[in-house]
Amino acid sequence: MTLDRTQQPPVTPFGALTMPQPCIRRLDNGIELYIIDKGDQEVCRFDILFDGGRYAGKMPAIADMTGPMLRKGIPGMDAEAIAEHLDYYGAWIQTGTTQHYSAISLFSLNRNLDKVLPIIAQMITEPSLPQKPFDVLKQQRIQQLEINRQKVSFLAAEAFNSLIFGASHPYARTTSAQDLEAVTLDDIRLYHHNYYRNTGIRILLSGRITDSVLELVHRHFDSLTPAVTTPAVVAPIAPEKVHTSIIHRPAALQSGLRMGLPVIGTKHPDYPLLTMLNLVLGGYFGSRLMTNIREEKGYTYGISSHIVSMRDGAYFTIVTETGTEYTHLLIDEVRNEMLKLCNTPVPHDELETARNYLQGRRARALDSPFSMSDYFVSSIIADTPLDYFNMEDEIIRTATADDLMRVARTHLHPDNLYIALAGDQDAIGAI
Repeated sequence: MTLDRTQQPPVTPFGALTMPQPCIRRLDNGIELYIIDKGDQEVCRFDILFDGGRYAGKMPAIADMTGPMLRKGIPGMDAEAIAEHLDYYGAWIQTGTTQHYSAISLFSLNRNLDKVLPIIAQMITEPSLPQKPFDVLKQQRIQQLEINRQKVSFLAAEAFNSLIFGASHPYARTTSAQDLEAVTLDDIRLYHHNYYRNTGIRILLSGRITDSVLELVHRHFDSLTPAVTTPAVVAPIAPEKVHTSIIHRPAALQSGLRMGLPVIGTKHPDYPLLTMLNLVLGGYFGSRLMTNIREEKGYTYGISSHIVSMRDGAYFTIVTETGTEYTHLLIDEVRNEMLKLCNTPVPHDELETARNYLQGRRARALDSPFSMSDYFVSSIIADTPLDYFNMEDEIIRTATADDLMRVARTHLHPDNLYIALAGDQDAIGAI
């Protein structure tokens, strides 16, 4: 068959997208084990999730610092030895923390898993937590925080969280250099004891999962004694009555802007439509905000919108920076674009472009067992049903312009916007 490169190949819409469901079993100690046995390569990924996160800790910095400290040493191996060992066997480890979870991930060749998986087990059961690396890590975090506090985007983000969650809510907690200075290694040890050793645990295995891989997981993690996590008291989300906040940065040449509002979460039937609406407004490079405010008006180098869903709430946010002199003009254009979505149906071609883009992005989650694992980790963190991907597919494929306009009027009306700004208030004036 000869390929005629002078002819553009036909473009066809996405069909139904289906996410294969993991096999769920339990270790001998009751830990839930999610298995995604896909792919032909003899590689695997091991993710372990611990209930806790920033929400549970005395301060967010303690949760954020505990994961990196686990990599600083185990009995017989310091951080350098661990790094060299992993490198020799072609493996690597990642740690991370969210509001409600901490995680450790390991990527390994199957044939070398027995050489590297014990390191993860020892990080959980008997990390060294040495003093000198802790002191270095703390100073690094202090220096990074001082750098961030010079950025108007960082200050605007902190102010925005306080507006939409309420200043006293755990989601809005901030960290100062003084807070970081006060953190001790005993704080790290206590957090590790409470939220790595004595908490709820889940494990995800993805890749080519053989009997030998499963046997290694049982061998090293059956001995853990996970606790039955008591659900944390949910702090009520109480958005501020005032909808604007300005952080004054004298002589700042740019304004950092966060705009948005609390929205429905993933359990609401309108949520898939809200993600489509967000995409049209500011969710990709061809969105309305980018086309209008960046390409046509030149008010910013970049602007984007996002829907962020967490266990106890969700919010819509627009993120950008602009020259001080364009601040009011940019805010007005954002309001105008949101109002258009409330009053005018999205044209057919624009809707189909957004639909195909969104489905293409969702299809990437099906590329490999590791991308599927990413999806299910995110699903657990957001507290969505494991079959949510398949549930939302039909809604996305059949959504109409009228559906999106209804959702815009209900959930994204510009009259409800919260605006947090960091910049030169003297030059900007009131907003």
